[in-house]
Amino acid sequence: MPLRCVSSEGDELSFEHNADSWADLRERNSRDRHLKFACCDAGVILKTSSLGTRYFAHKARGGCDTAPETQEHLRAKTIICKALKEAGWVATPEYRMMDAEGACIADVLGQRAAGSSKGIAFEVQWSPQLAETTRARTARYTEHGLRSLWLMKRPMPLNSKEVPVARLVACGEGFDVYIPNEALVRGAEYLNIKELADLAASWRRCGTLAEFTRGVVEGRFRFGLAKDFEIHVTVAGVANWCYSCGAEKQPATSIVLALGYLNPDFPDILIEIHELGEVEGSLAERILESINKRLPRIGGYTLAQRKAKASQVTYLANVCTCGAFLSRSYIPYRSQEDRTLLEFDLKTTVEEVAPFYKSLDRWCFIDRENPPLKAKIGMHGFPANTFLPLSTSGSSTDAPLRKVRYVGYSD
Repeated sequence: MPLRCVSSEGDELSFEHNADSWADLRERNSRDRHLKFACCDAGVILKTSSLGTRYFAHKARGGCDTAPETQEHLRAKTIICKALKEAGWVATPEYRMMDAEGACIADVLGQRAAGSSKGIAFEVQWSPQLAETTRARTARYTEHGLRSLWLMKRPMPLNSKEVPVARLVACGEGFDVYIPNEALVRGAEYLNIKELADLAASWRRCGTLAEFTRGVVEGRFRFGLAKDFEIHVTVAGVANWCYSCGAEKQPATSIVLALGYLNPDFPDILIEIHELGEVEGSLAERILESINKRLPRIGGYTLAQRKAKASQVTYLANVCTCGAFLSRSYIPYRSQEDRTLLEFDLKTTVEEVAPFYKSLDRWCFIDRENPPLKAKIGMHGFPANTFLPLSTSGSSTDAPLRKVRYVGYSD
């Protein structure tokens, strides 16, 4: 059930018609029989599905080997074509290519300009398909010089750069698009079928199919961390006092690195204060330098390496202006009482961030107006338990002073 047929006047595209022009075209074809299919010599009839999708149908299938399509498949192709056209691209449904294996037909070919040697093959897969088949069909498009994008009804998180896959979910008269979230990227092999299909737990919504298609051609659907980007650093602390001089202070308890709008589907990184001192590289040095420019004024501490007398272990600690340092054994657990002490931005690169955690590459969709909820992981790679949002920065009199925890050992 194609969206395209041909006549002596060129391609006829069903999605370019409104109700009146569609009725006029049907009347003319009934009279002149001027419409033909590229796939066979069957007669053409004009139809409208129950979802309101206009399409061309074979009057009699005969020997044509073109597979029939569901109404959802047709509707998705129509939305993609319209979105491409609105974005200024050329949309060609049922784009036919030939190779050694025979005919290779893309559901929709999107091109920046007519006749371009490059483009994106959009494939709507409403029925189940083996991963091996998806890879093989993608390889054929690659051989024709095309990138590909699979939009599938069944959850299939291949998560590879070579085979881009997103999930298509029917919603009213259209569709929403989802991509795997942090839980699915890291744990797909351990999830059962029900967990894989759970939209709330395992998937991130990227908007409607039309919005997603426009984002794709605008370059907002991309794989892996950006090469250069800006991180947002948040330093949390809590109100207490120095055990030595008795002054009211706000020691830093943890740091969160948000990887910026260019990496929306990567988690934030939670770092304990002592862990920052264990990270090698220029980014850790720049973060520490930026914190120490601001923390003494706000929290009354600086961060510096100190050696514990009992264990002789050296680590990064809060050091009071009186010279006493706050052992990590006395740092409070993160809680709702934690507040934001500092926030600042730093420009960085994917190489600089690498020492902080092992990232698992994935497809990201950039939408600054509707950013996804962020997961948080520690430097060990496991989910981090944090209390958000933190209270805003202020003097320690905004919350009651409390003693730091004591765990019964000295380090």
